[in-house]
Amino acid sequence: MATGEPTLTLRDIAQIAGVQRAVVSTWRRRPRARGQHLPFPAAVSSSDTYERFSRDEVVAWLESTGRGKNADHRLDAPALSVPPGATLEDLVTLLCLRTSVEDDLDAARLEEVAGRIDPYDKFLLSESRRLTVTDDVLRFVEELIEASFGPAEALGRLEVGPAGRAVGSRELVDRGTELLHAVAETAALYLGGKAVPVAFSGGPPSLALTLASDSGRLIVPGSSPSDRVLRRRALLHGIDIFDHDGGPLLRVLSLPGTDSERALSAVDDLLLELAPHEVALVISSAGKLCDRLQGEDERRRSALLRPRQLTAALRLPRGLWKQAHRQALGVWVCEGGRSTDRPPMAGDLGAYPANELVADDLAADVFAALSAGDGRAYRYLRPVDLPAILAGAPVVPPGTRALRWGTAPGDHLTRVRAAALITATPLDPFDVLVSASHGAVLLRQRSLAELHELGAVRVHRRTRIDRNHGDPNGTVAVLTADGTMDDVLMDPFDAERLYPRAHRTEAGDVVFLDGAKPQARVDVRGGSLVASPSRILRLAATAGIGSYSLAALINHRMPPGEWQTWNIPFLEPGDAASLESALAEASNHDAGLRRHQDALHDLVTALVDGVAAGAVIVEGT
Repeated sequence: MATGEPTLTLRDIAQIAGVQRAVVSTWRRRPRARGQHLPFPAAVSSSDTYERFSRDEVVAWLESTGRGKNADHRLDAPALSVPPGATLEDLVTLLCLRTSVEDDLDAARLEEVAGRIDPYDKFLLSESRRLTVTDDVLRFVEELIEASFGPAEALGRLEVGPAGRAVGSRELVDRGTELLHAVAETAALYLGGKAVPVAFSGGPPSLALTLASDSGRLIVPGSSPSDRVLRRRALLHGIDIFDHDGGPLLRVLSLPGTDSERALSAVDDLLLELAPHEVALVISSAGKLCDRLQGEDERRRSALLRPRQLTAALRLPRGLWKQAHRQALGVWVCEGGRSTDRPPMAGDLGAYPANELVADDLAADVFAALSAGDGRAYRYLRPVDLPAILAGAPVVPPGTRALRWGTAPGDHLTRVRAAALITATPLDPFDVLVSASHGAVLLRQRSLAELHELGAVRVHRRTRIDRNHGDPNGTVAVLTADGTMDDVLMDPFDAERLYPRAHRTEAGDVVFLDGAKPQARVDVRGGSLVASPSRILRLAATAGIGSYSLAALINHRMPPGEWQTWNIPFLEPGDAASLESALAEASNHDAGLRRHQDALHDLVTALVDGVAAGAVIVEGT
């Protein structure tokens, strides 16, 4: 290896190729690609038990083999070839320095450049004095900037790359950041507009940058190492940091992972400083902010709430905090100078399905709570009894949801009656008349592979179909053997435009799935698309078996494995026809049973919803 040659680990290679780490290991074991012998590049060194590979060789190999899902791997590779030993904060410091000069960065000028950017040594000058850089590190920073769309994206590439992974920081998932940003944006609008600065303390830095992205103005009150880290990142995001001038202010205190005594003490300090025309967001575990507390912790929290500064309390869904994904976070929205006796609003956002939790609707609820809007129907929040909370009750009991107006009785009655029409209809009995046969001297069986070679069956290739292309008003069904796409319909013009090479079913085709759990169904209508991994199996008259018979064999008799190995009995024409007729009736009976079962489920849920809403009364029978 040439001195200073950029290298990548296997995890880095997976990241630039857009695949899982295990896929790269598979590539190493399979040297053939596109019909040629193209072995995976050999490791050039090992560092900290990780093998390293030449970046240029890996990029050339990906291009020659066509493997991977990222067409921009050549552009992305430089951002991942971090020189061994380079730390994240050293690279962030160099990135701050490099983005502030027009020419290439010279190691001898680092302190001079830092002095121009940070003359009062608030976030950069001391770090620049301690830096020991090599030509490899400076070259990496240059390539990182060239591979990025700007300083902010370059920082993002650093944090998700090898240097960021080495730190192991665990922050909020994107969904959690989205919800908190919606609340913060609403609070800023209530205070007077998006230009309201954000005073942030705690962590993580990415949350502070997101919450301050609208105003572009961030106040970092302290001078701790974490505050210096945040200031450097704000510089790269183009966010101004300045001292508060006494206008409207949004204060954010982030305390996940802080013990109860320190967290409640920090909240107490924040609320004491909270002035009129200021709103505070407190983010901590739901156990501290929402749940029932005991002893001294309960008394301290009650003392925080007595001044009635709490406007809204939220319990966020679980899984939003990476460090403790099973723990829910809590949020307090507090307003300085609040003099109204209106009770605080509360809601458990984890009580709603993910598709019902909309950030814009949450923002509207928070704005109404801040503006004391009594004429609004809330979607997620409801008033809570503050005296009961001060006496020891939880702030946001699990499952707290907004109050709902009752639904018109006709809606529930219609649901109940529609389901009852199906469940009240008796099913025809299913019976099969059988008798003993004379037996057969020779039982003939052939594999599907043999039948395929003879032209007795045809198996059409699979087609991958995106369910997002579906149209509720479409007329082309999308089928799978296991029924996972039964809710998808497509417009016929979209089906032809998006999937011109996809095979359509014909009436009587078998839609099947091989592998660990073989499954099959018969399409009686035809004209449908079949989504991967299911395939179409079409029988000829010479197959010696019917579609329903074959589907029944696949569902009940076939062992796990590939379809070519399945053995199919060859039946006499009369026997095949009678068996096919009986199994077709069995299939129809099964469909009727499923229809009754689905209607029974609808009937039960409609009854429960109707009685709970006060719209339906179940009379005695």
